[in-house]
Amino acid sequence: MTAPVLARPGSGSVTHQRELPAWPVLALIWGAPLWWASGLLAFISILLAIPMLALLVRRGRIGLVPGVLPLLAFAAWTVPCALMLDSASRLIAFLLGFGQLASVAVVLVYVVNARASLTAERLMAALTFTWFFVIVGGYLGILWPDGVITFTVGRLLPASLAGNDYIASLVYPPFAEVQQPYGSAVPFLRPSAPFTYTNGWGAGFAILTPIAIATATGRGTFRAYALVAAGLVAAIPPAIATSNRGLFLGLIVAIAYVLLRLAGRELWKPVIAVALVGVGAYITLNALGLLGAISDRQEAADTTAGRSDLYVETFERTLASPILGYGASRPSFTSEINVGTQGMIWEVMFSFGLVGLALFALFMVGSVVRTWRAPTLTILWLHASLVTACLLAIFYGLDRHLVTIVAVAGLLLRERYADESAFWNPPPVRRTSG
Repeated sequence: MTAPVLARPGSGSVTHQRELPAWPVLALIWGAPLWWASGLLAFISILLAIPMLALLVRRGRIGLVPGVLPLLAFAAWTVPCALMLDSASRLIAFLLGFGQLASVAVVLVYVVNARASLTAERLMAALTFTWFFVIVGGYLGILWPDGVITFTVGRLLPASLAGNDYIASLVYPPFAEVQQPYGSAVPFLRPSAPFTYTNGWGAGFAILTPIAIATATGRGTFRAYALVAAGLVAAIPPAIATSNRGLFLGLIVAIAYVLLRLAGRELWKPVIAVALVGVGAYITLNALGLLGAISDRQEAADTTAGRSDLYVETFERTLASPILGYGASRPSFTSEINVGTQGMIWEVMFSFGLVGLALFALFMVGSVVRTWRAPTLTILWLHASLVTACLLAIFYGLDRHLVTIVAVAGLLLRERYADESAFWNPPPVRRTSG
């Protein structure tokens, strides 16, 4: 078999290519409930990356577009960083993290190349389904906060792995985080399913919501708008229960970003409509007293100062190993929380050094910059999802959301650089005279 040849998707010079099937990516996304319930959610991208890679190699000509290489280079850069690991437990965490990162790099390349079969509509529909599933998971956390799925693949693992707290939290999925900070009269029941931690739920909902809205605007039907509107209303109880500031900050940034871009194009009707909905939602939530849950938790457990101290320590310790980092997080000198956590950029910087941080930032920010034009309202909402992800990377780990991020980035980048794209450059609407 000859080595794969690199080319640009959509280029007229590429002929007689094998068509890539859509099923590996669609199975990865649509199958999320099954993967979660079986304890495979953290590993399934690694497993499905194998057939994706085989199909890409079999195709014989792999297309790349600008913006893809930084993520591939970042995945490769993490390999020498493993030299800095100092324990078996950190090696396990590194191997899982590397597997996930390498697999999402494969997903990115696959999305870019499977343009004919993995259309924008199919990909957006799958991601919108994930959005609904996250909302359902929030209700599981509200109704059964102590719930844990124990009949999973975790039963098949050797005791040495199943006994690792980190692995156990992945293969035995909890429904919620139950927290009772010192001084709080009652515990906070914070939904997390289908993620391990509540912050993961908040980040996932904030990143997926613009995608769901993009799906509705792309379809343009009453049914699509009604389903997304119903989902937004249904999401209010679990969103409030999480008392997650980043969730609401992410949604505010996404909405404000779209409003500013629309105002810049002098599209005032959608600006007024979205602004009125946003103001109305805030007034309603405040009048019902639902926003008090967030302020109550912050009074009981304000983590802002602790995060700031941890970020300072993370940066200072990174300067002691600025090239390769440390391979994984390490215990803090002053906090019970590990250094190299509490935010994707801090995790990348501490674990993989300033070089790793530069490559990761080049992919994330570069994807936003390269697709900045976002010519349609649908693309603008998808673009807002990437903007939100860049913001949340400062505060939250995005490991479980990288599949969503690379799917959206791959879709936008491939359409942006395609020779012809009805998605990126839709044909003008013909007006018929009466």
